Amino acid sequence: MSSTKNKILFITKVVLGIILLLLFIYPLFYVFVSSLKTTSDFQNLAPYCLPVRVTFSNYRKVIQQGNIFVYFRNSSIITFFTVTSLLFFASLAGFGLCKIHFMGASFLRKYFNLGLMIPMQVALIPLFYTFSKTRLLNTYPAVILPQIAFSLSYSTEIFYSFYKFLPDDVIESGVMDGCSPLCIFRKIVVPMSQNSFLTVATMQGVFCWNEFITTYTFTKSVSMKTVTLGLNDFVGMHGLTDWGATFAMIILTIMPTFIFYFLTNKYMLSGLTAGAIKE
Repeated sequence: MSSTKNKILFITKVVLGIILLLLFIYPLFYVFVSSLKTTSDFQNLAPYCLPVRVTFSNYRKVIQQGNIFVYFRNSSIITFFTVTSLLFFASLAGFGLCKIHFMGASFLRKYFNLGLMIPMQVALIPLFYTFSKTRLLNTYPAVILPQIAFSLSYSTEIFYSFYKFLPDDVIESGVMDGCSPLCIFRKIVVPMSQNSFLTVATMQGVFCWNEFITTYTFTKSVSMKTVTLGLNDFVGMHGLTDWGATFAMIILTIMPTFIFYFLTNKYMLSGLTAGAIKE
């Protein structure tokens, strides 16, 4: 009887797993298949139908007629400087708040956590006014600085949660050897917290690559467009959209994040759970 129940439970889990897998994979499959359709396929076939004839002309159109290389360059620059700045400031802030005991540390951590309650959207108009007065509109800093500011609290909390369970004996041994706090952080803490660095880099990198609102608000020229804004290139007069080229652009846009995520997925998961159990 128990064996039958276990088999039923196992089969149920497998079926549910397959259903969930299909639900997650289908949107990506739909976008990829749609990127291989011709204009006549979109006009004459149902959306869920496969293309009559597979074509890669949409990808050629995106590469030849679009400014995809400019968009990839801008997204890469913005993502690189945003993520590296976040790693630098958040890791130092998390280490200082967790391992360096000073007056007001608890209050300062609560102050950092207030940033988790404030969405970026509420600051768009004040930031736009500030950047226009300081002539920062349509520049990289106008896009990078808000993303650093509004992601710093969450990134700091991830580092703090990891450092909280980092053995104090390791820190004390560095102090006994005559190391300064900065030296301890650089030579001892950073090598031991690589998973946390990869966790923050993966999460914030994907978010920054796909970010739309700050770039749309603070830039206005084609030379400053990112890959998310580049999707508008294939919307023609009267709102008519070249869906084949648009879907091809979506595939090219999401591929870097997919590749980066799959390469660092196991490190990100271990970094998120590193502080769950104290040994």
